[in-house]
Amino acid sequence: MSSNPTPVVKKPEEPRFDAGHVPMTEELDSARWNLPPVVPVLIAAAVLAVILGLYLVGSKKPPTSSGSVSKVIALPMHIESRGSIAPGLPGTVDQDVEKSDSVMIAIALDVKNAIQKPMYIKGLEAKLVTQKGELTDYAAPASDYERIVQAYPQLNMGSIKPFQSESTIPANTEQQGLLVVSFPISRDDWENKKSLVATVNFYDHAPLVLDATKAASAAEATLPTKLVK
Repeated sequence: MSSNPTPVVKKPEEPRFDAGHVPMTEELDSARWNLPPVVPVLIAAAVLAVILGLYLVGSKKPPTSSGSVSKVIALPMHIESRGSIAPGLPGTVDQDVEKSDSVMIAIALDVKNAIQKPMYIKGLEAKLVTQKGELTDYAAPASDYERIVQAYPQLNMGSIKPFQSESTIPANTEQQGLLVVSFPISRDDWENKKSLVATVNFYDHAPLVLDATKAASAAEATLPTKLVK
């Protein structure tokens, strides 16, 4: 009887991955070495988008105020101031004339306090953009209004009085008021303006910015030029 031992068959060893000897075709063509699984990435992106959307919606606060521009009156003025010539110097009185232009503007605003507590006005201003550039002016003090309308009664809007700095708009109420500003521009600059914006600045709240361009472009908004000598 034969006593030959049964031969042992060895399993072939699995090749070990050698990062330094990856075939060029596998480096370029095989996604398993370059890209992560697609499905988990898409799920993670979707979850992140949902979280970001919820955060943006939750962090967006409603406006504390709203309003509109009800009327604009603009009074262009051409100013000529005639001086005197000192004795012995050349020139005439007719030649010694200083000329300048300006536009005074009254803007009527309707402002609503949209919250459950009073809002305090810090100040008002207007920004005018012309073809020559941008100009900003702060509203004339309310205490000067009577003097202004006495000198320029065309700007008087009857019962509408100017807003006052440091004044209060009670909770959930609407107030109407004026701001009066002046810009050193000609009538042509005014009539060819690009935009006019009025801003009400509050303490502890975002400013209320109101576009007055449409109201300022109405045919009846600009008065005849006033000549001042």
